Amino acid sequence: MLKPLILSLLLIGCAFAGAFDDRYPSARAAGMSNAFVAVSNDVWSAYYNPAGLAGINTYQAGLAYHKPFNYTFFSSAFGSAVLPISAEYGTAGISVESFGVKYKGNTLNQEYVAALSHGFYLLNDIHTSLSVGYNLKYFHMDLGESVGGLELGSGGTFGLDVGLQASVYKRTYLGLFVYNLNAPSLGVDVARDLPRRVVIGAAYKPYTGLTTALSLNKTIGYDTQFEAGFEFALIEMLNLRFGASTNPNRFTAGLGILFESFNLDYGFRNHPVLSETHSFSVMYSW
Repeated sequence: MLKPLILSLLLIGCAFAGAFDDRYPSARAAGMSNAFVAVSNDVWSAYYNPAGLAGINTYQAGLAYHKPFNYTFFSSAFGSAVLPISAEYGTAGISVESFGVKYKGNTLNQEYVAALSHGFYLLNDIHTSLSVGYNLKYFHMDLGESVGGLELGSGGTFGLDVGLQASVYKRTYLGLFVYNLNAPSLGVDVARDLPRRVVIGAAYKPYTGLTTALSLNKTIGYDTQFEAGFEFALIEMLNLRFGASTNPNRFTAGLGILFESFNLDYGFRNHPVLSETHSFSVMYSW
């Protein structure tokens, strides 16, 4: 009895408030409580701050899988790749994601997102840097079938994200990310606004192998989240991560293994009411 009730509440929240939101593929970022807007610098940059793409000078590809709140009826998968163009024109990326809710063999909700991303430097010297990036996205939602077998409908819309990232002496970093700047909505008879979010943050790297990060994450219509995390290179091949956030109060942890050209990451996030969320991601660079 409890599981269907929880499922119903989560579906209501997804359909009316959180559709296409809270999508964070990087297990590395998850271990740092997603305080990543100023740190973003890898294949998953499009999700945290596309301006971080500018600093990528290798080809990268990544896959990620989440088990939200440890419930079997949720499925969440991501794929992303980046392609450096040149020092002048920066780096481009492409990403896709799928989030679904299936219960007793029935698909209750399915969401897809595809995005093209681009980040490039406006300024980059030995002292400071300033980069800008953007995402052009297509959202698609399918509500599946009713109990009586009727199609509940599907639809799509486009979104735009923009981001800025700056550094001073390659130690202090600042970031700004605006999600769904164009205020997209989904639906015909009853249009629903997709979430809009503004994230600002800072990071400090006192020496190689240690990163501390803070961010303020504000989804329009909801309380501001405060996020903090750090990453420490225990040894050359192993990174440890910890973090915490508010609204709701959550603690995070994770680890990363670097093996030749592969980055294997795991992230853990608890929740004060629901079960924990486990995140796994892998990145290959060449």
